[in-house]
Amino acid sequence: MKKPEEIRVPEIRFVGEQDGPAERHLKGKLSELFRHSNNVQRAFLARVALRGTGNLDVVLALRFENGPDKDMVNKVGAVFASLFNTDEHLDIVFLTKQQESELIVVCQPFFEKRSILPTF
Repeated sequence: MKKPEEIRVPEIRFVGEQDGPAERHLKGKLSELFRHSNNVQRAFLARVALRGTGNLDVVLALRFENGPDKDMVNKVGAVFASLFNTDEHLDIVFLTKQQESELIVVCQPFFEKRSILPTF
């Protein structure tokens, strides 16, 4: 597994959801991981267009409750590496509220933290 590398992208345009048999398997494994996290609120597997390129890329877009979790990046990388060719990579976007509101128009989350309300 490669060491995570941070890249700052000035502009992302969300295009839609990335889905298929392999992606659904990945989403299932990641959902298991995220269920054990108190910080991951929502997760999306989305197609995006990055400014300056004509290419569509696939990203895992995460919304955190208490800010980005660098340790979670390593855990996601381990799950991804266990399922896919080592030459493949998965870009991860730490979503802001604004980005999430733009993304949710074209892509539904595959994981959403459920709050447990106390019962009386």
